[in-house]
Amino acid sequence: YNLSKTFDNLIHQNCTHIHMANRKLRILCLHGYRQSDISFREKTGGLRKSLKSLAEFEFIRAPHAVYGESDSFSWFYSNPATHNPLSYDCLSHSTEDPGFDESVKFIKNHLKESEPYDGIMAFSQGACFASMLLAMPDLPSPPSFVLLFCGFKSRITKHDCYYTQPFSTASLHVFGQNDLVIPTDMSEKLTACFKDATVLTHEGGHFVPTTAAVRNMCKEFLRRQSDSF
Repeated sequence: YNLSKTFDNLIHQNCTHIHMANRKLRILCLHGYRQSDISFREKTGGLRKSLKSLAEFEFIRAPHAVYGESDSFSWFYSNPATHNPLSYDCLSHSTEDPGFDESVKFIKNHLKESEPYDGIMAFSQGACFASMLLAMPDLPSPPSFVLLFCGFKSRITKHDCYYTQPFSTASLHVFGQNDLVIPTDMSEKLTACFKDATVLTHEGGHFVPTTAAVRNMCKEFLRRQSDSF
C-alpha cells in the first residue's frame, strides 16, 4: 500500500477543490436584436464592474447583420425568408424564423472551440434565444445557470417545441414593469418555463438596470452558483 502516492492524490484533490472554489465564473453574453457584442458590453459596464470579483464575461456577436444599420445584429428574424429586408418583431406570431438554424450552429461551434462556460447572460432577443438553447440535448457544455434581462418566450410557432418541458437550469430573470418593447406578460411566460426561477422586477423599461437591488441580487445569485461547483 503506497502511502506516499495516496498522500499526493489527497493534496492534488484538495488543490483542485481550492482552485475551483477560488476561480471566477465564466459567463457567455448574448446581446439583443439590433445590438452587438460591443454595445452590450458597454450597456452592462456598471453591472459587470460590481460582479468582477465573481465572474468574467465574454461577449460574442450574432451572425446576422441587420439591413441598413451599423453595429446592429440579430440571432434570427420573424418575417419570411423571401422578404427583403429581413426584420424581427418579438410580438409577431410568425411561422418563420430565418437565420435561427445558422445561429444555433454558430453557438454550438463556439462552445466546442471555447473553454467551457459556467453560465449565460443575455438580453432581450438574446435571452429568448438562450432559453431555447437550453432545450437542445446536443448543446456542447450546457450552462449551469442563466441571467436573463428583459427575456421573453418566443412567439414564433416553430419554436413551441423548445418549451414543452420545464427547464431545470438555475435562472435569474430581471425585467422592467414599464418595458415598452417586451410586455411584462411575455417575460412572465418565460419565467414560468423554469422550475425554480428567481425573479426581480424593477420600475424601469427595456434595459439592464444597475440599481443596488439588481447588483445585490446578481451577486447573491452568482455566489450561489459558485458555491455549487
